[in-house]
Order: sequence, then C-alpha cells, then structure tokens
Amino acid sequence: MADFFAHPIVCNTGPLIALSRASLGHLLPKLFPHVMTTQTVVAELTAKDAGDTDAVRQTLAHVEIVATSTPDPLLVTELDAGEASVIQAARDHGITGVLIDERRARRIASEAYHLEVRGTCAVLLRAKREGFISSINQC
Repeated sequence: MADFFAHPIVCNTGPLIALSRASLGHLLPKLFPHVMTTQTVVAELTAKDAGDTDAVRQTLAHVEIVATSTPDPLLVTELDAGEASVIQAARDHGITGVLIDERRARRIASEAYHLEVRGTCAVLLRAKREGFISSINQC
C-alpha cells in the first residue's frame, strides 16, 4: 500500500489532544498533505476546559473541519460519536486514512470499512524520522 503519510487523513479526538498537549499539533501539516476532522470531534475537544484550550485551538488551526452525513448505524452502535464521525467523514470524502488511537475504533475502521489506520505514535515516529522532533520519550 502507498505511504500513509502521502495522503489526506481524517483525525480523531485522541491524537489531536495528545499532539496539542505536547505542543506538536504543528506537525500535522508537515506530515500530511491535508488533515481534516469533524465538527463532532471539535465539539468533544471544546466540551470542557481541561486547561489545554489554547493548545487545542492552535492544533485546530492546521486542520480543516468538515461536516459529515449521518454515520452508518454500525458506527453509532459500536463507537462514540467522534470516532463514528471520523470514519463516516473518511467515507464521505473518499479518504482512505484515519488517525485514531482507540483500539476498538481502529479495528472497526480497518476491518469493516477497509480504511488505513494509524495513531499518535505513528505520527511521532514519522516526525522523528523526518527530523521534525529530536526524540520520543514514550510511545
């Protein structure tokens, strides 16, 4: 399969939070040609103030926020609203890659919808390999 990082992706809440808290949200446009997330994910990110609102806003400045159609019933039944919206957005926009950390959502995206899935660790590893960060303490 072609290089995951050479194609647009749709990103879920977990990776956006992790990268924001590490002040690494700026890596997304350096590693991917286009990064999207959904209005549902943005609502999850801004639902409560966890003290990282400014960092999250800075990360979101690098991401296109898209609307989605009503998610497939399987998604709504099995996943939380953000995960379901990310997978549905990928389907709606013809995107083959999603950035999701949660194991169940990764499995459903991959097995049921044939999407290519990566998580925050893959982003950090690629950023290190490309020379954008010097080290990764834990992944």
